[in-house]
Amino acid sequence: MKHSNISFSKKLNGLFSLLSLVFLSAIIISSCSKGPAGPQGTTGTANVIYSAWFKPSTYTKDTVFGTYGFYFNQAAPDITQQVLDSSVVITYGKLDGYVASIWPTNQVAPLPIIITYMDGASADIDTWSALLTPGNIEIQLQSSLNAYGGISNAHQFRYVIIPGGVAAARPAPGSTSSVPDYANMSYQQLCSTFNIPE
Repeated sequence: MKHSNISFSKKLNGLFSLLSLVFLSAIIISSCSKGPAGPQGTTGTANVIYSAWFKPSTYTKDTVFGTYGFYFNQAAPDITQQVLDSSVVITYGKLDGYVASIWPTNQVAPLPIIITYMDGASADIDTWSALLTPGNIEIQLQSSLNAYGGISNAHQFRYVIIPGGVAAARPAPGSTSSVPDYANMSYQQLCSTFNIPE
């Protein structure tokens, strides 16, 4: 009985030694096969396209259902049909043609931008929007009071294209997915994420 216990103990110690050796070997192999981990880059940042800020020099006036509208067409060769079908395209406005009490100087927001302010005793609603078609971006303004004879050329606009099917990867309502919703990021967050000069 005594001999049997010693034999079992030796077998147990041998098994323990073998398992320890296997575990130690796995750690050594694992540490040898991996280099030091670098910072995780943002997916697709190298493919992000952004335009320079542009200022429409003159706007064309038209009337739709009795409401004045103004528009300006800017060539945008980066906006292709494929981009429109599979990418996130955001147009930003810096509406420095307003007085600062209506729109603060250098404030940037994505279009559409809706501004309501008092024009005498009446509220005027200005709606700035962008119509994207292949090769072109049309900046549009409608004034609910037909308040303008012309538009200031101090307003500035730019677009950012985030390719790679990001639009299709947006989380569904109620989802806990961590996929960024770039269209709802602030301008500053987007510029920081993709290293875009503001």
